[in-house]
Amino acid sequence: MSQGPFYLRFRADSAPKPEIEQFPDLDAALDAVEARWATLRDQAPQILDGRKVLILSTDELRGEFDAAEQDKQ
Repeated sequence: MSQGPFYLRFRADSAPKPEIEQFPDLDAALDAVEARWATLRDQAPQILDGRKVLILSTDELRGEFDAAEQDKQ
């Protein structure tokens, strides 16, 4: 499942439509989410596959990255 492309979809502050960023593989998409989690967590981030089908929901990402933040503290 790590063969790309993969997409990060999120809704920037008060944007009328979501923004989409493309990544070559799933690891790169997850690295981008992790690096920007403080900003993205409130922007409904989602990871989509090459067909733009949802594979990781906002709730799943929050569960993963919020737990990682707590582990760092």
